[in-house]
Amino acid sequence: MIPPRFNLYWQKDKRTILLLSLEQLITTALYTGAMAALSAIVNAVFLADKAIAEAAPVLLVLLLLLIGREITLYLQKKARHKASQNFRQQIRQKLHRQGLQNPLAASDSSELLTLACESAETLDDDWQHLIPTVISLLTAIPFLLAVFAFQDLITAAICLITLPIAPFLLYLLSNLTKIRSEKAWQAMHGLTHGFYELLQVLPLLKIVQQDKQQRFAAQKLIQDFSSTTLNVLEQAFLASFVLELITTLAIALIAVSIGLRLLNGELSFATGFFLLLLLPEFYQPLRQCGTAFHTTLKTNTAAEKIAQVLPKATMTMEHSRHEQLPVPPAINIRRLSFTYPNRHTPTWQNCNLTLPAGKVTVLTGSSGCGKTTLLMLMAGLYPPSDGGIYLEDQLLHTMHPASRQKLIGYLPQDPHLFQGTLQENLLLFQTAPAERCLQALRLAQLEDFFRKLPQGLNTPCGNSGQKLSQGQLKRLGLARLILQNNPILLLDEPTSGLDELTEAKILHTLDVMSKGRTMVIISHHPAVLNFADNIIDLQNHRLQEENTLC
Repeated sequence: MIPPRFNLYWQKDKRTILLLSLEQLITTALYTGAMAALSAIVNAVFLADKAIAEAAPVLLVLLLLLIGREITLYLQKKARHKASQNFRQQIRQKLHRQGLQNPLAASDSSELLTLACESAETLDDDWQHLIPTVISLLTAIPFLLAVFAFQDLITAAICLITLPIAPFLLYLLSNLTKIRSEKAWQAMHGLTHGFYELLQVLPLLKIVQQDKQQRFAAQKLIQDFSSTTLNVLEQAFLASFVLELITTLAIALIAVSIGLRLLNGELSFATGFFLLLLLPEFYQPLRQCGTAFHTTLKTNTAAEKIAQVLPKATMTMEHSRHEQLPVPPAINIRRLSFTYPNRHTPTWQNCNLTLPAGKVTVLTGSSGCGKTTLLMLMAGLYPPSDGGIYLEDQLLHTMHPASRQKLIGYLPQDPHLFQGTLQENLLLFQTAPAERCLQALRLAQLEDFFRKLPQGLNTPCGNSGQKLSQGQLKRLGLARLILQNNPILLLDEPTSGLDELTEAKILHTLDVMSKGRTMVIISHHPAVLNFADNIIDLQNHRLQEENTLC
């Protein structure tokens, strides 16, 4: 059975695969021509006693053929690398989107990390080993068999007889190698999960002086992973050794047959030498089958692990077509229920709210009443367990992710500071003129901070660069929203950690931004509540909903 990812390769990279097949055929033809030229030169110089100068034109042809072959091999390598890079990038994007749209529990974060890094990277072996071997088997071997049949039927017959032996032996080794490969992936997952847990609790272990004891547990995880990996490599080396032995014996058998017929005068030296030069190239794909076979089992295991996670993303609702939304839209929450993964108690149950279009709505309430969760649901970060969030009458979670990103701007409680320049952190890797960035910084009350930076917008930020306080980081998130210019703005505690004067200036900026937009703010600050057009106490609302149900 063909693995599903090979159908994807064919669908997405059909042109690349056909181009690689053509280039492999050209490479084999160039090599065949080069070996024919070499055999002709040896025959002319050593047997026909011709001068080397007379063979100079053939030497030039030989050189050109070898140079052409190297150029074609380089083009093949470049095409494979590009196709592999694009495919792995698509897989990682799907995994990241899965992590954002369907948040995993903390215990599953290490698994997602393993899939996005190790498993996705393993799929590169398909393009570097497996696909080239398959293409060689389908193009080079038939081409060389035809050349052998044209030159000498006996050699072609021996090659044809010895050809099926290698796949048969690989089939016998398949079950054992598959089991060992699966154990290696389980050990890798255990190692990643163990280190993840160790890093999570390391401060606590330091406090209770148990960090040294955990070192032995970490060492055992490393030893288990090393042992299972070596078992897989041992099996791979065994398969490669068997294939090398088979191909060497086959070449020796054909060489003896050619030698005997040369002595009997049944075969010319030029023909026999030409056939001997081509034999290693003919059996080369079979030698590569050992590596390709090991690669197949390893990538199959990795692809199966990825496929177990990705269907969760594809099980979400299909993106449906929508009529054009009025801008700004109202937000209607209808019978919304949501429960975090691996939790039994719902955070929200049967929630109904209407947030009017073009108005500033402030959500308030006691800590833990679900304000932040509700805002993240409106941002489209979490899919609701039941019910839905509607922009006017259009269901939010059936919209295409790109459409949601254009409509909704979200400022979390703790905006993330990326490793990069200030401009990259502002634009989030999009493009905009420097003047717009400076204007956003002024409106977010970061102009004084900006003036002190040594390199302006090109100042590195993050752990290895400029540090930002919590209030500066919050205002940086606001500057991002200003640059994105979304018709719906969701802000979680935008003025927390700010003094009264800065808070007043930020509220003035929000007042300017709110014109022609639907704005939802989580806050309990009196100044923000006075700024609102509409205030909803979620704690009282929850009690009213529960009383209605009763």
